[in-house]
Amino acid sequence: MPSPAAGSDHVVDTLVIGAGQAGPATSYWLTRHGVEHQLLERRDALGGAWQDRWDTFYLNTPNFSFLLPGLTYNGPEPDAFLPRDEVIGLFRDYAARIAAPVLLGTEVTRVSAAHGGFPVNGGFAVDTNQGRWQARNVVLANGAFHVPRIPPAAATLPGHIRKLHSHDYRNPQQLPDGAVLVVGTGQSGGQITEDLLDAGREVHLSVSACPEAPRRYRGQDVFHWILQVNLHGPEYGINGLQTEQLPSPAARFTCNPLISGNGGGHSIRLRDLGRRGVRLHGRFEGTAKRELRDPRRASPRPGAVARRTASSGHWLQPNNALCVVRI
Repeated sequence: MPSPAAGSDHVVDTLVIGAGQAGPATSYWLTRHGVEHQLLERRDALGGAWQDRWDTFYLNTPNFSFLLPGLTYNGPEPDAFLPRDEVIGLFRDYAARIAAPVLLGTEVTRVSAAHGGFPVNGGFAVDTNQGRWQARNVVLANGAFHVPRIPPAAATLPGHIRKLHSHDYRNPQQLPDGAVLVVGTGQSGGQITEDLLDAGREVHLSVSACPEAPRRYRGQDVFHWILQVNLHGPEYGINGLQTEQLPSPAARFTCNPLISGNGGGHSIRLRDLGRRGVRLHGRFEGTAKRELRDPRRASPRPGAVARRTASSGHWLQPNNALCVVRI
């Protein structure tokens, strides 16, 4: 479907904003039910946010958990994990297979009520960098966490330290020589720490409250059990994955456990990282006299630099590189 001509509105029954993975999946069902629709994708290529991952990234979920409508994994390695570029290719192939009607390079800037402009009652006006659309229905399939979150304390870092968010990290060669401080132990923080460690870098890790978890339990990957609870839990009174069962709305944003799909899949454990040479620190709260401060201990003697491991020291001086990731 062509984009609207300049000065005119294009009318479609249902407009889907985003064509990463939820957008094409929505398109599959709309097509099955004969609903006219259009997908708008701000990127110039399909593949969604997976295109923002680092070079050695592997998907955390095993192949058997691919349950897109009309497409499930039937290959020879159901328990293996896909690398970044194969993940991107999978979603591109899926969109082509279902003939999802996608307009690339189309960024939505505003969604508002159509105020009677739609041919039937109700509807929405959708402004984009390619013109305006009108639709009876709008589906938001654009995901979350689009804007990198940099801790406010990062503003106190000396200017000679390079600051880089996980969104922009691709490989250790991006960073100048010297020690690297990784802030946050969500999945990105743990996996990037391993990537830097494998490259022989000196790594300091400022930990957060994200939990560890076993990669496998009773011979099955942890996602086997998560999937079974999701599919069959309510039959047995287990509703832990239901929104209404959460202790508060904020629980929806609880960080995922420290696991990785690299190397055939494994758990990331802070003690193991420490044994491999990573210097573990408390929560990063800022700098003082060009040193990075862990709040759980007072300053060491003037002029001294202490590096905190699991049991000692709370201050450090990274040489010239900092990788800030989601906390």
